[in-house]
Amino acid sequence: MTTENPSFGQRLQPHVPTILFGVSAVLWVALSYFKLIAWSGLQQIAGAAIMVVYILWLLLESKVSTAEAGKGHTQKDKGTLEYYALGRIATVTAALALPTMWTEFNEFAIAGIALFVAGIVWRLVAIRTLGKFYSHRVRQVSGHTIVNTGPYRFMRHPAYTGMLISHLGFILFFYNHIALALLIVFFIPTVVARILVEEKMLFEIEGYKEFAQGRARLLPFVW
Repeated sequence: MTTENPSFGQRLQPHVPTILFGVSAVLWVALSYFKLIAWSGLQQIAGAAIMVVYILWLLLESKVSTAEAGKGHTQKDKGTLEYYALGRIATVTAALALPTMWTEFNEFAIAGIALFVAGIVWRLVAIRTLGKFYSHRVRQVSGHTIVNTGPYRFMRHPAYTGMLISHLGFILFFYNHIALALLIVFFIPTVVARILVEEKMLFEIEGYKEFAQGRARLLPFVW
């Protein structure tokens, strides 16, 4: 009896999230530096604070990516992690690389900060509530059970909701039309596609069908 050796792609797959996190962090730090040195006053301070929080958020979630590397290859994800990550990278990069429409700190920047912080908090609470069942890859964990507490009382995928809200706030602060367009036509569709793939796996778990009834996926009363 012989065991088939995993391909290079299968060996690389568990490390992709960590690689993407690292490359993205370096790129965004560089872009934000050149953007912020051209600003001044409260706008510069707020922009720097947002980027510090964003990078800390990346580092915090990188722990999940590092742990993910030991879980091996999975076919259930169907490449949605890569598309999802590219949507996020493109959106944030456009927001930082292109000129911001606001020339001074204003009410739109304040709204952006509020959404950015609220989205991150909502996502981290959802991740903590999900506990050992949270994964950056779509995979079924041994003994997988349904979690219906915390944010999961209100929606099926609150972590994705938090991700999108935080990036809407990020774009609102560093606003340009292209970044907003990328959020709408690239990032959001990759999240939707990922949820649909993930739910094919989740509906195999006992009790998920009942959990899904009456709960929207991302936004109550919308979808």
